[in-house]
Amino acid sequence: MLDRKRDEIDRQLEKIDRLVEENARTINEINKALGTRENDNGEAKKRSEEYDRKVKEINLQMQENARTINEINKAIGTIGNNNGDFAEEYFQSAFQKNPQLNGETYNKVATNMKPKGFDDEYDIFLSNNNSVAIIEVKYSVRKNDIGELLQKANNFRKFQPRYKNRKLYLGIASLSFRKITEKHIMEQGIAVIKQVGDKMVVYDKNLKVF
Repeated sequence: MLDRKRDEIDRQLEKIDRLVEENARTINEINKALGTRENDNGEAKKRSEEYDRKVKEINLQMQENARTINEINKAIGTIGNNNGDFAEEYFQSAFQKNPQLNGETYNKVATNMKPKGFDDEYDIFLSNNNSVAIIEVKYSVRKNDIGELLQKANNFRKFQPRYKNRKLYLGIASLSFRKITEKHIMEQGIAVIKQVGDKMVVYDKNLKVF
């Protein structure tokens, strides 16, 4: 199902590219028509109706292309939201079945947890008597997602004093990682959590305490 959604996004993006190219050709035709009208003074009157008709057709086509692009963008947004929901459900369920990180087993697993007192929300929150972990879940990871998670860690240490004596670990779970982003996450000491086949795989070799 996930592969079909990814293929659909790729097809829609290719369609947008084709429409953008078509719009560029259309604009070029308008410019050519304008040049013909301005330069061919002797034929201007004769060609006026043909020119006006052509420009009208071009404008209508561009409006139709714009509507199509808008519909495609809405469709992609819907697919992206559905994929985000799927990612959350998958990783939350996986951690509930196997609540382990950095060799530790956690006896409490909370999902979509929003502590009182500040605006942060934890997609997955693990805790035991020794440590806690905040896991951010994304369908596709962007570089600024790392900074947002680090800010959540800072807020957690500031506003959750009852956990001050416990280690804090961080992780990012996603269905899609760019290699350079994945490398940067690991360099920050954050766990990388993936779906590999039907299994969740956790890369936490370089995990550090925050």
